Amino acid sequence: MFPYNKTSVNSNIKLSRCDRVKLESNYQQENGLLLKQISNTCVKYNLKTPLVKKHFLYSPKHKSLYCWIRKVASTSFTTLFSNIQEHRNMNSLTPHSSKELQHLTNDSNIFKLLVVRHPFERLVSSYRDRIEDNTKYTDQAWIYTKKIYHFTRPNLFRSNKTTGSFFQKIFTRDKRLQIVPTFKEFIEWLLQESPEHDDVHWNQYYTHCALYKNNMDLPNLEQSKGGCTDFKLTCKYFQNLTHNTILKLHERYKIDFEMYNYDLDKYLLC
Repeated sequence: MFPYNKTSVNSNIKLSRCDRVKLESNYQQENGLLLKQISNTCVKYNLKTPLVKKHFLYSPKHKSLYCWIRKVASTSFTTLFSNIQEHRNMNSLTPHSSKELQHLTNDSNIFKLLVVRHPFERLVSSYRDRIEDNTKYTDQAWIYTKKIYHFTRPNLFRSNKTTGSFFQKIFTRDKRLQIVPTFKEFIEWLLQESPEHDDVHWNQYYTHCALYKNNMDLPNLEQSKGGCTDFKLTCKYFQNLTHNTILKLHERYKIDFEMYNYDLDKYLLC
């Protein structure tokens, strides 16, 4: 048994409520500064991101609209919205029409959520999950590995009776990778591709979502199969990239960096 002091308990309750108010006030100030930064960046680059219906999930019951970006806890949030709606058909979670989506984005009573992470961490996470992990089949490995090797290892396309065709050398019968492109090869290929053709797993945030970011209490997020892609792990993948390559990557994602005040310098030291 612990000693009970009613005055002390009431004082602690008042203090915790006070702290909560301060915390919410800080959140609002941070959100205000972030919204201003996003708005200024949009004006600076004259950004006009089209609203794409399939990029959004909507819960009428909770009046919440979520723009989901792959490799940014998207599995956790799509699962959350599925549970909220009590069904798992993704098509039924999107707004019914572009007109409805436009109305929802303009409705100040709708809670709008966009979750982002450092663009470089997302890039490494996408590579690890969609290209490097050859324990499974992925569309990205099947589609892009051929394009990557056309650029980095053209000799692989020389067929003979001993080695077989390109696909026989690169893929197993169930379309999983036998020879995995390195992260450096992936980046070298990516940098010479037009951003307009980027896969949704590594496209720029501002081209995907025309929403602002809000803070909220989040459920426990699912961890990637190979573990979380944090700065330390991202740095490990960036070790084989030159400063010039990293600067080119930054230029490719410059607007995302600027819009959300992400840091570049520490990645140059990897």
